Amino acid sequence: MNHKEIKDIADRLLIWMKRENFCGWDPFDGLNSPFLQGISRINHWFGIAALQAVKHSPLNLRPFLFVQKTINAKGIGLILAALVRRYQTWGEEIDMTAALKLGTWLEENISRGFSGACWGYPFDWPNRAFYAPKGTPTVVNTSFIGHAVLDLFEATGEERWLMLAQSASEFISQDLNRSLGDKGFCFSYTPRDWSRVHNANLLGASLIARLGKIAKRSDLLDIAMESTSFSIKAQRSDGSWPYGEAPDQTWIDSFHTGYNLICLKQIYGAINDDSLQKALNIGYFYYLDHFFLSDGTVKYYHDKIEPLDAHAFAHAVICLSEMNDYTNTLSGLAQKVIERMIELFWSEKGYFYWQRCNGFLYRMPCMRWVQAWVLLSLAKYLLDNPEA
Repeated sequence: MNHKEIKDIADRLLIWMKRENFCGWDPFDGLNSPFLQGISRINHWFGIAALQAVKHSPLNLRPFLFVQKTINAKGIGLILAALVRRYQTWGEEIDMTAALKLGTWLEENISRGFSGACWGYPFDWPNRAFYAPKGTPTVVNTSFIGHAVLDLFEATGEERWLMLAQSASEFISQDLNRSLGDKGFCFSYTPRDWSRVHNANLLGASLIARLGKIAKRSDLLDIAMESTSFSIKAQRSDGSWPYGEAPDQTWIDSFHTGYNLICLKQIYGAINDDSLQKALNIGYFYYLDHFFLSDGTVKYYHDKIEPLDAHAFAHAVICLSEMNDYTNTLSGLAQKVIERMIELFWSEKGYFYWQRCNGFLYRMPCMRWVQAWVLLSLAKYLLDNPEA
């Protein structure tokens, strides 16, 4: 595919997303059903079971369970980041106008009662590590959104977006719990838990490091390095990371590994430390060796291909584009992943399907989990890889 063909797909996707007002279903929104609301408050494990049953049903049960489509703040942050990149590539004011509108929405929809700006999910989210009621802010959502509004600040020079990102960093540094390790500490996922999840920890560190570099604040850089040191220490000798430190968090998957790599590169851009470069190098070698097939297929896990997930493909494009200055990246791999993603998941209705697994195609057009990530991946690829 040439760049025009890729842009045409991205344009059609954005048109569909705008027509839906960026509102949609999510793999984890099953407990928004009026029949299932509050079940996690009665029994944590019943909540997990109900959520997973809705998530993994071959038939999309949401219309039958009266699950309403929602606007997801993290999805809005990803779409904002995509619109800024589209504006940087083509300079079209329609993209900047839309980006500013989404930035304003994020300003107006923060979770209240915390030290800084923060955002959660529009659904109850029980998982094995903790229970997060609807709206509970997470370091993951807040970091992605913080980076997006920093992108908007750098594109416009408007101080309001820098201030919003700084406020988000205050939530991360002041409201999250910190688990001490042999080196450094790990940020918790939410203010309600003490989980030690590496992509979440590094996302928080990356936003703080980026702000520390912009503001020339050594105190922020010190916090970022302490947090990063925890996850560098946890990196295995082959370059991989388990998802988290709990006994039931030992899996290794492609997109969380990609999150870690991008964060490390961002942190290394702010803090020139040899340990960061070493972790990044061995992590990237592992990533390339374990998550790609020759036809551009992206494996979900390091030792298992399925489910084929559009989210995993989209983030692989982002990670490969971010790391395109590394000489060990195979030439053209990101484009092969894009072509394979379109082949497997693109619908002529104007959006991307969610998953393929065991011969079954999950057709639900997830707004945050899939469409927002795909839009960002195509925008970043076209910005970072200008056509000759």
